[in-house]
Amino acid sequence: MPRPTTMLGVYAAVSVLYVGAAAASLTVVMTATKPLLMPALAAFLVSASPRPFTRMVRIVLGALAFSWLGDVLLEVSRLSDSDNLFLAGLGGFLVAQVLYVVAFAPVVRSSTPPRPPLWALAYVLYGAGLVAFLAPELGEFLLPVAVYAAAICTMGVVASGVNAWTALGAALFVASDTLLAVGRFTDLLTIGDNWERVLVIGTYLPAQGLIVVGVVIAQRGIWRTSPEPAAG
Repeated sequence: MPRPTTMLGVYAAVSVLYVGAAAASLTVVMTATKPLLMPALAAFLVSASPRPFTRMVRIVLGALAFSWLGDVLLEVSRLSDSDNLFLAGLGGFLVAQVLYVVAFAPVVRSSTPPRPPLWALAYVLYGAGLVAFLAPELGEFLLPVAVYAAAICTMGVVASGVNAWTALGAALFVASDTLLAVGRFTDLLTIGDNWERVLVIGTYLPAQGLIVVGVVIAQRGIWRTSPEPAAG
């Protein structure tokens, strides 16, 4: 089994390669590298986690799988300019956000006090405000975007109660999806398409990495307090 630091380095290297390709509009390189990102991050999580995997690790691996699906579908939708594939990619990330919430909720409930920090409730106001701001431009996308905004803001609230790594990762995830939505549905980002992608992916990839690092730290704490497996 490769060392966790090696797998995290692979994820970082592929991330830098993808962001560089996005900046240079190297479509072939982007298409080839994007499907490698979440598997590399999942390999880091697997290599850094003791066996048997905790419930949180198993669920987060599922979230990474659906994130991979979302990555691939959004990449194809970008190339084909397909609204249906965009919605399908959004659906993949919606499932990923729900899985993150399910994974983190027990950790937050068992914390002292058993709730995320008060500041995390700002996600509720932010999500509602963003949907209200975008609503005139969304048209048929209003409902799916509103549902997704509710899911990722809930994830932000819950992740903020796990540890600082997951909290920062969730904040960057919300920032990335905000940039994606503003760039797709408004004309406020008056920069080239390649630099818009750099902004979106340049916040998304660190977000996922920080969340998974936070999971590694959190689940090790859970592992130490879990009952020892029965002998034999």
